[in-house]
Amino acid sequence: MAIVDLITSGLGLLASEKDITPAWVEGVMRGSGNLEDGITVTSVSTERIGEGVGILSILQRVTPTYSGATKAPKSLVVKYPTDDPVQRGTADALVFYIRELTFYRDCAPSAPFKTAKCYGQAIESENTNFTIAMEDISHYRPLNQLDGVSLTDSKIMLEKLADFHAMWWSSPKLPSMQNIFPPILNPTYEMVLPMLWGQGWPNVEQYAGHLLPESVRGIGDIWAANVPWMLGNLMAPLTLMHGDYRADNMMFDGDEPVVIDFQIVGTGSGMYDVGYFISQSIATEVRRGHDQELVNTYLDRLEFHGISIDRAEMWRQYLVAICFCVTYGVTTFGGFAEQNERGQQLLQDMLLRALHCVADNDALKVIS
Repeated sequence: MAIVDLITSGLGLLASEKDITPAWVEGVMRGSGNLEDGITVTSVSTERIGEGVGILSILQRVTPTYSGATKAPKSLVVKYPTDDPVQRGTADALVFYIRELTFYRDCAPSAPFKTAKCYGQAIESENTNFTIAMEDISHYRPLNQLDGVSLTDSKIMLEKLADFHAMWWSSPKLPSMQNIFPPILNPTYEMVLPMLWGQGWPNVEQYAGHLLPESVRGIGDIWAANVPWMLGNLMAPLTLMHGDYRADNMMFDGDEPVVIDFQIVGTGSGMYDVGYFISQSIATEVRRGHDQELVNTYLDRLEFHGISIDRAEMWRQYLVAICFCVTYGVTTFGGFAEQNERGQQLLQDMLLRALHCVADNDALKVIS
């Protein structure tokens, strides 16, 4: 199956729902080898999906009507930049979109987990307008960020994460890939993340201040100044990180894990992904008391792949990671008031789960 270049093919990128025309969908399906000669797309219907989930992008499910019997997909999903100026600014500043397109093209075929097939994609060279057209995998069993992930499913996803990290562990290919998949310690993060934190923390205090665990309330004053130190402590052992390894980006095809959303892929310590997943995708009452068990599930799997690890250092990095990953809950609070109900609940849950994880593990001691 081919991946259509939406720019060189002349099909063009999507800027809004009105651009999803029968001719555009037909071009993608035919160009990717999924539509037989003589069959056309006569109409399309669209449905916006993942609101409050695809925070950095708009997702649309597209259902084509064909002119005759065909083996072409009954539906597909298209993804293009968010229309939220706050989140678009974040995505642009941190060059998220090019990472996903590159991952689908170069890395997804060999990944140890299933992901959506890519039918077509492109990004403009002079800015970050992009479009991806991909397989609709909505029939798989989704995990849910608001509900949280069970311990059983969490262990499966952590083992699969270790499989992914093991493929890239200290790989000599990584240095040359860092222009697309930047190291977690980089000048852009060092400059932008403290700024975004400064914009988000006042909203945290306004909308969720009464909910914060008392023992970690002081993180608001010390986090930004410690960004370079935290990032530097999450740089080794070097591997390819998913970057947004959370429940809403995970599904199961039967017993097989499925992973999507590769906009924040980067290079650094795998404990970043581990800390992010555990601290934000598992409900506090489910996670509490199981952090060490969950981290060991991941580390055991790395050792299964023949990787030698320093468990004490990995636990220390876990504490650093869960402190650092509070950033996602805080920086996205800058747009809290504009989110729909599910979006607001998602932002609040991610923030509070992260802060409770820091509190439960007394993790602030590593940066204060």
